Amino acid sequence: MRGQYIAINELLLFGIGALLALSVAGIISFTVTSLQKQTERDQYYMIANLVSMATTKTYLCSNIKNVDCNLIVEIPRKLSEERYVISLSNNISVSNFRTDERIEIKPPKLNKIIKGEATSSARYFVLEARGENITLSR
Repeated sequence: MRGQYIAINELLLFGIGALLALSVAGIISFTVTSLQKQTERDQYYMIANLVSMATTKTYLCSNIKNVDCNLIVEIPRKLSEERYVISLSNNISVSNFRTDERIEIKPPKLNKIIKGEATSSARYFVLEARGENITLSR
């Protein structure tokens, strides 16, 4: 009878150890996934703010010099291992190319029409101020 108790004890200890290991692995996986999502979101906000600052700089260049201005800005090809799209219209939006998850911020109040779209695969975007328009392109 004593041998059966030892075998049952070892099986229970093994089961508890396996359950503990799986629980820790699940918690780590959940934590990593949520951190990746938050990091991706923060990176999208940084790109949107970069576009906002570049738009303002292009606007100031065209207004101060009274000429057409172009600004070329280099951007990362991927954020959190995902490609993304930058859009300018009523808002500056940065969205995941695959899942279409997006963030939006308000563009600066300028007296020009702001429009355009660029993808991250180009590695840069161009802002052109011509007349009453500021256009985003690749």
